[in-house]
This record gives sequence, C-alpha cells and structure tokens, in this order.
Amino acid sequence: MKTLISLITMLGVAICNAGSHAALTDSISVEAGISYNNVSTSGGLATRGDSTSASILLGSPLSGGVASVGVDLHRADGETEADVNIAWGVPLTLFNVTLDTEVYFQKIDSSYGGWEEVGVGATYGFDWVEVGATLWHELGSNAGYGVELTASREFATPVDGLTVSPFIAVNFADSYDAIEVGVSADYQLTEDVVVSAKASFNDNDADGTDYSLSKDWVVGASLTYSF
Repeated sequence: MKTLISLITMLGVAICNAGSHAALTDSISVEAGISYNNVSTSGGLATRGDSTSASILLGSPLSGGVASVGVDLHRADGETEADVNIAWGVPLTLFNVTLDTEVYFQKIDSSYGGWEEVGVGATYGFDWVEVGATLWHELGSNAGYGVELTASREFATPVDGLTVSPFIAVNFADSYDAIEVGVSADYQLTEDVVVSAKASFNDNDADGTDYSLSKDWVVGASLTYSF
C-alpha cells in the first residue's frame, strides 16, 4: 500500500508539473463518470457482481505522451471498493508504423479478492478495424501472466452523435483462457457529456472460482463528463 501511495503521489506531482510547465494550450484533463454493471470484469475474469460506480480520470501531457491517474469507486454487495489505474500512453513508430502504446499499473479491489498488475499494450488502427495486444503480469504471491488480444470497429449511425462498435477480446493466461464478444454504443449528448452502453457475451474456464464467467451476458451503462 505504501508503494501504491508513493506511485500515485509521484505521478500526481509529475502531472501537476507537466501541466504548469507545458505550453498554455496544454492543460490537465479531467473526466468524471457514473456507471452501472451487472457484472464487472477485468482481463476476462469477474471481479464483482451487480454494482454502481463513480470514477475520475486525470490526464496531462508528459514526455511526448499522456500520463493519467484514474480511481473507480464501486458499491457492490453492501461494500465499497476502489480500483486505481496509473498509466502513460505515447505514440511509438516502428518500421514506419505508428502504434499507440501504453504502460500501466493497476490495483483491483475485488469482492472476490484483489490483485495488483502491471502491463504494456499497443493498438493500431487499420482502415477497417483497430487491433490491440496487451501483455500483463500480476504481482504478489499469486502472480500470473497472460496476453489480451482485441479487435473493434466503430460505425457511424443515422442518429447524429451516435456510434456503435462491435468488439472481441481474447485472454490467454497461465491459469485460464477467456473470450468476450459484444457491442458498445456511445452517444454525444452534449459537447462535454457522453452516454455509453455495452452488452457482451463472456466465457472463461476459471470454473469453480468466484472469477468464473460461464457463458454469461454482461450489460452496463455509463455517463461521462469531460471538464
């Protein structure tokens, strides 16, 4: 916990310094949101059941990329839980191909037992699909590792401000495999407010554990305000 607090403090200072020393056209961005999910998931595993959540995400330019700190507060099963995510994303050009890359640290406070995780990921957008890959490693005595592969495509709709995105995510881990197939929708309600919804089919082979998703449907909705 002391390490986590130190990391948050250090990155918070870095973000503030970046915001104060960057050009005046660059500033700290803030996103706040509320959401509901019948099941929360991470890396293809169930982390909690029926829950409502509030979140805040701070971001700022840093060393050619964007540093961010996010906190999600969940209310599930009569308890309040907190997830923390610290990340730095930056474009990376290899062999004339520019990838959107990110390194991150996250702490999951799950109803079924939490964990800490580090990872590095990259996404690339083709004309017809965006693909991504993330290598992740859990920390601590129950350390695990794996890779998540994703693909999605955003489609405009006849409704002004509404987009829909079918997607697929596959996780190959040392102790389980998982797949999620679904569709998300985003509606730009105002310049600063986005309303989102998601429905997906999930399955993993973590049978016999609280993290199991056995042919489960996951649905959720959220509202996000950008300052």
